[in-house]
Amino acid sequence: MAKTTEQLLDDAISVLRRGGVVTIDSVATEAGMSKAGVVHHFPTKEALMVGVVDRVLDRWEAQLAAIAKGSSDPIERLRAYVDLGVLSDFDGGDLALLADVKLRDTLTSQWQQRLRPWFGEDAPGTGAQTASLRAARLIADGAWTDQALGLLTMTGEQKALVRSIAQRLIDEGSQT
Repeated sequence: MAKTTEQLLDDAISVLRRGGVVTIDSVATEAGMSKAGVVHHFPTKEALMVGVVDRVLDRWEAQLAAIAKGSSDPIERLRAYVDLGVLSDFDGGDLALLADVKLRDTLTSQWQQRLRPWFGEDAPGTGAQTASLRAARLIADGAWTDQALGLLTMTGEQKALVRSIAQRLIDEGSQT
């Protein structure tokens, strides 16, 4: 059965969600097709993993843009990142940037480049303000990675309280 590139990427993410290792063979098995069929779309494992990370980032960026309502303001974008990181549900598929030790630098760089506009790094401020904004980002980073790793579960009420603390840090960091 022929599959689109996007379907193969979704199959690779499914492998990650189950805690598996993404290889051309594992994606072929998941997709129910031959290894050659996968190689037609992704000639190397690196090409496959870059595609997987892009697929995850496409989803994240769409959610972030919806939360930020299209704003380009660095503070509003950071607020959106905090909301996504703290309030959303994550799984092993969201850890695609960590899925291959040999490609970690490439995938991390790709992740950083695509998500940097959402981290509030371009917001003006004093050292203390920048620290408050960074602390809010670190809360979001910790929340989503812990959840994706299965290390932390929070109730809706707990998520709302953590979000409130992170948003207060953003308020501190954005005061003029």
